[in-house]
Amino acid sequence: MGNDTDTTMETLKGRMRHAAIAKRKTVSEAERAAAGKTLAGQAKALLAGGRPVSRGVAIRAANHDQHCISLVAGDTVAAYVSMGTEVPTLDLLEWLLERGARVLVPRLGAGRDIGWSEYTGQNGLREMPRTATGGLRPEEPNGEVLGPEAIENVKIVFIPAFAIDLDGTRLGRGGGWYDQVLGLCRPDAIKVGVCWDWECIDEHDAAPHEAHDLPVDAVITPERSLWLHPRRTASGLGLGYEQSSR
Repeated sequence: MGNDTDTTMETLKGRMRHAAIAKRKTVSEAERAAAGKTLAGQAKALLAGGRPVSRGVAIRAANHDQHCISLVAGDTVAAYVSMGTEVPTLDLLEWLLERGARVLVPRLGAGRDIGWSEYTGQNGLREMPRTATGGLRPEEPNGEVLGPEAIENVKIVFIPAFAIDLDGTRLGRGGGWYDQVLGLCRPDAIKVGVCWDWECIDEHDAAPHEAHDLPVDAVITPERSLWLHPRRTASGLGLGYEQSSR
């Protein structure tokens, strides 16, 4: 019975990824370039330290403190270099550097090996050959390769997604790489999912998930930024969600 459930879940995830990629391919290069710039603006709105606007069910006052996070010089942030049909992230990475952050991006080894390098600017990136199966690989910095432990003290981590719902459930590529990464982050690290706006689902319990999946705390798209709160909590209370718009 368990195998049947697993197969059904993987089939659903695969269909959602396929549909997302098909729609992403309809985005023109001009639209993609513009989206990269506005994505950086949404990250700025999310991390500016101001209080977001409440929407839906009232948010408990205690939750506001964690949503007034600001990025200051010297903070370490983990992000990624976009590839293929993903929302372009180079403008976001450049903005993080301008804020004085130390920015780590993935260095992909074999399989699910986790490695990082410090991003120092677009000129420091190099193109990578495709994988053995023909898959794309993101550009990588030329600098030193750091181990998995480099992620342990990051303040914020930006994560790509094909879908994110209001519970923070994220649909990724399916390799499990970021599931490992999130498990290495400190408990108070802010996890921000990144996707196209139509992939941000304004519903609870909408993205397929399993018990081991770790939710993200917020999402940014080229059009908006959201702090997320799971509907279901240990006390059974619904917390709604908050939105910050540029």
